[in-house]
Amino acid sequence: MLVVTAAACDPPPENAPYWHPGTTVDATVVGPLVRISWDATTGGDPATAYQINLGTPTGTGVALVPASVKDCYISGLSPSTGYTIVVTARDAQMHWSGPLPGTKGNRKTTITTSSHGGAGPNLWCHTAVDADSDGLPNGVETNDGSYSGAGDTGTNPNNPDTDTDGITDGEEALGTGGVNLWAMGARPTHKDLLVEADWTSTPTCAAGNRPTAAVVSELAAVFAGGPVTNPDGVGGVKLIVDYGQGGVFTGGNAITHDGSHVDGPREEFNEWKAEHLVPARLGVFHYAIMVGLGTSMAENGGDDLTISGACNPVPHVVARSLLHELGHNLDLIHGGVFSQGGGSRPVNDLPNYNSIMNDAYAEGVDTDCDGDGSDDGVLDYSDGSNAPLDESDLDETIGICDGPDAGTTGDPIDWDRDGIYETSVEVDINDDDRINLIDNFGYLGVPEAVVPLHDHNDWAKISATGLRCVGPLGPSSC
Repeated sequence: MLVVTAAACDPPPENAPYWHPGTTVDATVVGPLVRISWDATTGGDPATAYQINLGTPTGTGVALVPASVKDCYISGLSPSTGYTIVVTARDAQMHWSGPLPGTKGNRKTTITTSSHGGAGPNLWCHTAVDADSDGLPNGVETNDGSYSGAGDTGTNPNNPDTDTDGITDGEEALGTGGVNLWAMGARPTHKDLLVEADWTSTPTCAAGNRPTAAVVSELAAVFAGGPVTNPDGVGGVKLIVDYGQGGVFTGGNAITHDGSHVDGPREEFNEWKAEHLVPARLGVFHYAIMVGLGTSMAENGGDDLTISGACNPVPHVVARSLLHELGHNLDLIHGGVFSQGGGSRPVNDLPNYNSIMNDAYAEGVDTDCDGDGSDDGVLDYSDGSNAPLDESDLDETIGICDGPDAGTTGDPIDWDRDGIYETSVEVDINDDDRINLIDNFGYLGVPEAVVPLHDHNDWAKISATGLRCVGPLGPSSC
């Protein structure tokens, strides 16, 4: 952040508004914007407005702002460019504080803009009112969902996180906050999910366990295709993974390791994280360590995850593990949520929960309603469209895909494997040694109940929760 202060002591003209000697213009680079402020005129007729000009005193006029402002953000500036910023005053009789071709009565300073663009098309000075405290002045938050730069962000001036991805509009539009998210591709009107992936380099894996471009590409396609709406009108989530591929992506790096077992996010993991993840990324980036030998694990609602067996020549296998463990970070478990129908017990292997989070679909989700995803290999989370299954009264003639949004009756499934498709059978189809799910909140005064097996809308959960670390106490706890 660069701050420049200038003072001028030219004698003021008679009668017109003039500046007290020592009056200053301050300029600060804020991403692609420049914030300027100045002291009020103190002599002559009262100023009714101030004029902002760029370049020389006869240069481009940026804006005429009311005299009550004295603080605004200039948008539409070119990157890596030096500017002279000139402020003059005008009174009600249209008298100026000084002639523009000269220096008398003007207050000026110089500034060099930041190297990254994104300032937008509008050359203007926007009043420095920030109603939602997201780092963007209200004037650039045009609230139409269409981002064209920091001078026209399309964001809501009364919502600090317009796209509800857990990252403030200012961080995504300005590239401020310690990490230039804008340069990495983040935008304030489209949900972004940020991951830093480090990897262990071991004697048993000559290439190291670094994720490949093919892994990241497959994973990004899943998120981009998700049924998630955004203010910009484009569906899906943008996955941004830093695995040290160059340019602005220099966070991902190798961790020298002897190849011994790494037991998930534990003490050794935490030491590596403290050493390799810069503090500015905490709570914004999910942090993955790709290991050769260990346990694939992730924090539920947190930001840490490990992927074992990463030294794998099949990108699809690594992408599948990453999608599953990232799902845990996004507060999903093997049954979608801890409670099914309000229940308190975690569940797994639900045939109608069509998600990569479900161990029944660990190889891929079910795309043809036969209750088997291993033959398709499609990676996805569930959209919650499958109907509940009552294990005490299963209709084998309609199988699984008979949900309200399926649009078709599913293939028949012989749940009890007796060779007959019956309209009512009782079978423990998820092998948890009980019929249906026991909802037991008795210790809270809620009576025990039996509920069917439910699908879960993972994508709706992800969209509503946000995509940065959610943590038990919010992002600050991550």
